[in-house]
Amino acid sequence: MALYEPPGDEDGCRGASSPASATNSSSDHLSRLLEGPLEAAEAAAEAARLRPTADSEEDEVSNDAARRRFRNLSEEHIAILSSLNQNQLLKVVDQICERQHPLDAVLDNVAADVAATVRKVAEQQRQADADSSLDADQATAVAASNSLNKSNADPSSSSDYLHVARFVPLRLTFEERVFLRLLESTLEVSEYTDKIDILCGGSKARRMAREIRQVCAILSGLALAHNYEEGQRLVRDHDFVSNRAFFQTVFEIGRRYKILNPERMRSAYGKLIYLLMDAKKPEVLQLLQFDCVTPVNTVYSLLAGKKNGLQLLKDPLVRVATMEIMPEGKSRAQIQREIKEKQNAIKTLARKYAGRDVPKHSPGFFGLRLSFFQRSDSGGDEGLRAETGDERSDLLTPDEIEQCLYSLGDHNTYLRFNREPCDRMIGFLRQYFDPSEPEEGYSLAISSGTGGARLTHSHSRQFVYVLQSLTLWREVCSEMFVLWQMAEADMLHSGNCYRLRDTGQGLNRVQDCPRVSNAMYAILERVQRLTTSWVGSAVVHLGDHNVPNALMFIDKYTQVPRILGPLVLCLEKLPEVYESKQAMRNYFDNQFGGLHALRKQILCDFFRHAFDGSGGDNFFDAGSCIDGRLTSAWNWCSTIEKKRFFPAFLLTGFQGFDGKF
Repeated sequence: MALYEPPGDEDGCRGASSPASATNSSSDHLSRLLEGPLEAAEAAAEAARLRPTADSEEDEVSNDAARRRFRNLSEEHIAILSSLNQNQLLKVVDQICERQHPLDAVLDNVAADVAATVRKVAEQQRQADADSSLDADQATAVAASNSLNKSNADPSSSSDYLHVARFVPLRLTFEERVFLRLLESTLEVSEYTDKIDILCGGSKARRMAREIRQVCAILSGLALAHNYEEGQRLVRDHDFVSNRAFFQTVFEIGRRYKILNPERMRSAYGKLIYLLMDAKKPEVLQLLQFDCVTPVNTVYSLLAGKKNGLQLLKDPLVRVATMEIMPEGKSRAQIQREIKEKQNAIKTLARKYAGRDVPKHSPGFFGLRLSFFQRSDSGGDEGLRAETGDERSDLLTPDEIEQCLYSLGDHNTYLRFNREPCDRMIGFLRQYFDPSEPEEGYSLAISSGTGGARLTHSHSRQFVYVLQSLTLWREVCSEMFVLWQMAEADMLHSGNCYRLRDTGQGLNRVQDCPRVSNAMYAILERVQRLTTSWVGSAVVHLGDHNVPNALMFIDKYTQVPRILGPLVLCLEKLPEVYESKQAMRNYFDNQFGGLHALRKQILCDFFRHAFDGSGGDNFFDAGSCIDGRLTSAWNWCSTIEKKRFFPAFLLTGFQGFDGKF
């Protein structure tokens, strides 16, 4: 069943801010899990005043002491209060001061939906704690590991290219890359979000329209500087409306490039997508008089309008033409043979499906073709307009076929780069740790309040929790192209308005994400079936102060390979470093007890403290919820310099988890 169907005009999806019910929760008592920002702030102030040089263990004791000082606030009260916005908090304080009402009654009156949600999750936590036992944890761990082994041994077929092609963006051509550089330069100098995402008076729609026009003007100027003769057509009349096809396509090029390369445009893409969000507002669209947004060009969108285009995707040779050639365990002759087979498959498909008498396209505007730009000769309009279906040939060209095949090949490379670290970490988990019997000194058990943990798990329960989290990340990475298109559909929907809100990390655009929410729950259901049971909360935070909008969701899950990739590279390079010199062997043996012990120490620390619910002010900001698992992993990455094995990371060439900007 397809995970996503392209949305129509109506938006019948439910809002994303209401969390799903938590199943088989894996926490200790709720009072040991929920920790609000009030206690954290007071504990930090107390530690700074009394013991400024205290170590991490003493800080944890201070946090526990501060938590016990609130005699009239339960953990549920703190969790509810931390989820309220500023206006709701002021109403709560006002009613308590004026009428002396009980806090529960005031919370029910001011924010009944938030209070009900917190109490529902709390009750599910208590029920799950009452049902859990050590024997059940061990049985669940073994069953989950065996179930995932079977699913990996019999993977689903990847031959359905018709479905995959709907979400795979086209690789950029040489001409498109020129305009990508111009767009990046434009966004680099633009201060759009600095001027728009602020609280001030006046007409915000007019300010948005003015800033969008300024971005278009900068882009036109850079295009003129790049090619004076062609650029004159953009600035001749200073008419953005008649040149809308140019701006739509350049913005689409930037969006398409970002989907294909998540590690690029890390600041520019957010600025671009926020600009397009504002451009889709009806009041701004009325002022601009043109739409800046056009659908992202995919392999399917190109082939669907061509003769025999969809038949190409059904050809068995497509698998050979798009396969990724890996050198591991192969001789040079075998690699050369696979390269030759792939090249022959591409040439065969190009000869078979390309039209024989394909008319040559006119050079177009700046050499761009596709459904891009041609001069309009009707009515004296000197602007640019998109090609119509009558002007395009419905026959495939060899270049278009190669572009589609290379794009599908890029998709395979993308999946390997994002999923392989998850697969390798799952392999390390099974290789070095027994799900039922912990090895002495290498138990995965965690306890709330110890080492910064917010969860209490036995060794077997933590094994399942880590296995499920890694499997979930793997499935999300597998569907990232689908999720990305859904995220853009949510953000760029004209009827899905956002609101500026202080989320604790500055002003953010809080917006519902119905399509992304539906997709995430579908993925979550699939992972729950794979692992036989579920440990922890199943809440997916979307459209709230944790994950304000779909852009933040995408940004969170594109971090998965940045977290796991360097860790896997370090673990795999340690044997090479160990064998390089006798001095290295002596250092590893004396400091860590040998290579095998060092790898187990790194893995044990990661599997315990990168999945312990840390990294947030309370259970709902971190804990065992879906995005809280990733928050805990990032929190572990931020403390890597304090680990005793950090020198071993540096010896393998480790430079950090955040990649390059």
